[in-house]
Amino acid sequence: MIALLGATAIYLIAGQAAIAAPRTAFTACLKTADSTATSQKVAGDAYEAFVRTTCSAQLGTLRSAMVNFNVKNGMSRKDAATDADLMIDDYLASSIDHYKFMVSTNEPPPKAPAPTPAAPTASATPAQQPKSE
Repeated sequence: MIALLGATAIYLIAGQAAIAAPRTAFTACLKTADSTATSQKVAGDAYEAFVRTTCSAQLGTLRSAMVNFNVKNGMSRKDAATDADLMIDDYLASSIDHYKFMVSTNEPPPKAPAPTPAAPTASATPAQQPKSE
């Protein structure tokens, strides 16, 4: 009985290891893409396309590994693909939000308009004093 539990645990750990390497490669690519996009001054709205292009190989490998892992664990291929896409979208959304936040905090503040000089008021001129007799 204990041997069966041990064998099952080893099998599950080995299966998750098949996902660990692609996940690590994808997250490393996201970090590299973030610093590259920052140095190239990629706009926040263009960052998602930049990341999908830059990390397309790692993204495909991770998606494939996730689908295969889920199918081996009894999930249908269609559901496994949907699940993998959702998980990858979560990784991307987190990276995109972080990048947009960093871009917005590193932008110089907008310049305030120059103050207009105030028009002189009646109280600004000295009042004439009546002459003493």
